[in-house]
Amino acid sequence: MRLTLALLLLFIPVVFADNQEKAEKKALEQQAQAFVKEAKVLEKAGKLQEARTHYANSQSFAETRDATEAIKRIDGEMQKRVKSALQQAHRLYDQAKYEPAAQTLEAASKLGGSGSVFSYDLALCKQRMGDTASALANLDQAAIATADPKRKLKIKQLRTAWVTGEQSPALKPDDRERINKVNQLMESIGFETSVEDRETSPIRVAVSPVATHASKASRRTVGLCQALDGLKGTQTPALTFNLANCAEDTDRPADAAQLLARYLEAAPKAADAERVRLRIARLNALVELPEPKGAQVRGLYASASRFLEERKYDGALASFRQAAEAAPQFAPTAWRLALMYESMGMVDEARKSFTQYRQLEASPAGQLEADLHLDTLDARRTKYDEEIDRATEILSDLFNRAMNLTFNGLEDRASQYKQRARERAKVYAKQKLRVVGGFTVPFAYAQQQLMEAGEHLAGALLLFPLGAEASQLMGLVYLQANDGRSSMRAFDAVASQNLPVAFYAQMHTHNQDHAVKCELTRDRLRFIFLSSYDKKGKPAAPAKPAGEDGLGDMAIDPASERAQDFESRVVMPEEIKSIETKNGHLVLKLGKEEITLSPIYLPAVPPADGPAARRFANSYTRLFVRYPGLEESKLGAEGMTAFEKIKLGYDLANAGFGIATSLNPIGAIGALEAFVQISREVHGVAKALHVSFAGWVKTIEDQQELQAGNTFKSIPTEPASLTFVEEIK
Repeated sequence: MRLTLALLLLFIPVVFADNQEKAEKKALEQQAQAFVKEAKVLEKAGKLQEARTHYANSQSFAETRDATEAIKRIDGEMQKRVKSALQQAHRLYDQAKYEPAAQTLEAASKLGGSGSVFSYDLALCKQRMGDTASALANLDQAAIATADPKRKLKIKQLRTAWVTGEQSPALKPDDRERINKVNQLMESIGFETSVEDRETSPIRVAVSPVATHASKASRRTVGLCQALDGLKGTQTPALTFNLANCAEDTDRPADAAQLLARYLEAAPKAADAERVRLRIARLNALVELPEPKGAQVRGLYASASRFLEERKYDGALASFRQAAEAAPQFAPTAWRLALMYESMGMVDEARKSFTQYRQLEASPAGQLEADLHLDTLDARRTKYDEEIDRATEILSDLFNRAMNLTFNGLEDRASQYKQRARERAKVYAKQKLRVVGGFTVPFAYAQQQLMEAGEHLAGALLLFPLGAEASQLMGLVYLQANDGRSSMRAFDAVASQNLPVAFYAQMHTHNQDHAVKCELTRDRLRFIFLSSYDKKGKPAAPAKPAGEDGLGDMAIDPASERAQDFESRVVMPEEIKSIETKNGHLVLKLGKEEITLSPIYLPAVPPADGPAARRFANSYTRLFVRYPGLEESKLGAEGMTAFEKIKLGYDLANAGFGIATSLNPIGAIGALEAFVQISREVHGVAKALHVSFAGWVKTIEDQQELQAGNTFKSIPTEPASLTFVEEIK
């Protein structure tokens, strides 16, 4: 009797847990069905996008065949409509009906599809209509949305032709090849390419981890200006403009002003003529600074210009600070400092510098310009924080789901996690692959949520383009979009503010698996434990909370003190013998021990084998090279067969790149003054802050003009083509 009672008491918790899980599962399924029911009504009414959103939302509660099939059905129908619209716009364009063609493209672009194709064709229409500003803005968007490097270069060359009005001269094959190589160097500034050899500069300022490690001999960086100097025999407006940039970057402001004047003579109707005239005036003001401080300030300005072009923002800030100390009455330095602080979201420092500039600046127009910034600083900070909070909420939910962190406020999702784990195990068993990278989230829901988070972050980056929190989160989103270059551009702003660059992964050691936040800084690697897993994948919370959010503090405010008492493991760079991409993983070799990291990929099951897997993992390995400076890292070969490219196109590119191309409207720095005219984010933020649109645009232009440095122009090598395209070939 006692034995029977004891067995019954042991059995009761199991039955209770089983019943509780069933109740949870039923509640989730009911919520999913409610969304599906609403989605069917919307789909029947022809509201396909709204219906798709509801179907995707249902997947956040439970994956049903109804929702999955409906999403495929709607996607197929929208693709048909997109294709039909492109064909219609093509006919209108060929009939010289450019405005109706543009209207057709704008309406169809809302259905999705290739952002590059729509933006490119819309740019052609706008150019034919005489709206050069909008044409340039759309052309920049086409370049951002284009994955193919060769196609991207062609688009940028077309942009230069539209800005300067120049026609490509007849070039010999060797000359065309030399120019194309220089154009490729421009694309890799701050990666494999430097503007100029640092050792030639007498000015020394403290720089970020990016700058420190990029200058090592083993990086073998190529100097862009030296390469441009070799093209002097091919005189074009674009080359003259680029040589002016190099003159300014190498502390020759008088030469830069002369070259820019020559550029205006060669391209009198250039779209950027007004901005170039302002730049000439600023260069002349630098030249007129009295000695001995004048030479020092000019050298520091040249140093800052190079730092900005290579995205070493802390170096630029340090240069401007030194320039302010050397010549405190020189108003342009106060202005540049104010814009740098403002771009980073450092409101108090920005207010001080704008106020100082207003006191030093004699012209009423200059004072009014400072007032535009001063009047909106606090409102912008409030709006920025709201956007960050919303994006953090979305991304936290996704990563908690992906890593099965049920104890982070998601206890009622236990049944859902078990279902995802079983489904993922089936996929990997079928492919005979090792499980990597978390539990994944339903594709349609993950894609939708990442894009929504990206929209919030785009709004935040319009407010403060180098904001640390927004840049941290945008870097994560770009990694989920499988866009390593864009993620590093965002992370450069993070590293420049002395904050860790981070991503999420599962960490495998010889005796334990953990979910971790991987933090990379100049002097160390830290793996913050978010959970541990048993052999069945069941998570257990760490002994110490992993920050306030349970995710190791996803977005770190540089102005706030951060608790450091995590359960974590710190690895010093000198302890690491090598880091290697090994299929879909990163393998860190520490003496006799190995640590394997499997990056968390939300939109799809990450590939675990083959070139696609290596290409995926290489984006993460490159972070270890760029930030802690682990030069011995070994990348995996990225060559792919035709079949593998097709597979990657669905598993990764389709899952991620479409997300990336919808993000960060300020990526098109070169045509920002044009782009803001067509950006709904700009209009929305201006309205929310109750400021005039024109004034708001001006403050954004001010920030971007400084932050981007002197943008180089891709040099055309062939005549501009205005041929409408329906697909990228």
